[in-house]
Amino acid sequence: MSGEWRTGPKVARWPDGPEAREALEEWFAAVASDTTSYLSGDFLDFRGADLSTIDLTDAYLASACLTGVRFEDANLGGANLTNAELEDADLSFADLAKAELVGCSATNARFRGARLFAAELDDAVLAGADLSHAILNSAKLYKTDLRGANLEFASLRWCILGGRNMPATLSGARLFGCQLEGAKGAVVGPAFVDEHATRSLDGAELEAWFVERGAESIQVLPGTP
Repeated sequence: MSGEWRTGPKVARWPDGPEAREALEEWFAAVASDTTSYLSGDFLDFRGADLSTIDLTDAYLASACLTGVRFEDANLGGANLTNAELEDADLSFADLAKAELVGCSATNARFRGARLFAAELDDAVLAGADLSHAILNSAKLYKTDLRGANLEFASLRWCILGGRNMPATLSGARLFGCQLEGAKGAVVGPAFVDEHATRSLDGAELEAWFVERGAESIQVLPGTP
């Protein structure tokens, strides 16, 4: 992403909270002369903001209130979102590569098409989240609550996915190389299980594949006709 994009405050909608807005304004002023500056927004309330397309690389947003905030196509690569509140936030097509989201609460959040390569999501709550078409290769999702999450056509290659309830929908997901020890719950298939996404399993075959990889108890449910 270009320095011009980062230094130009193209904010679609500023946060309602004055402290969060001040933090953003100070950061924009700082990066005008020093492009290595990072947004410092830990514990701040950003509700009401639309930060779509903004380059927030390496931002500090730990324990921040980001409920309902829009981050569509934003760059949050390497950002610290530990314990952040992300309920109903829209991160569609955002770049969250290597972001820290440990313990975050992202119920019903939208991550459609997002890039979550090597992101850390251990102990996060992603119940009801839309992760369809997301790239989660090498991501850590140990003890992540994925009940009712949509992972249709998501790429989960080499990720850690276990220790808690699995998502409801895995149709078309790519699971090659996943670590699944302790995974449990009910899922909807079919899913691709080989390196080149040519072998698709469903039903009892997919259940057996989970068991072979250390899953605790996985039931594969029939999909919608």
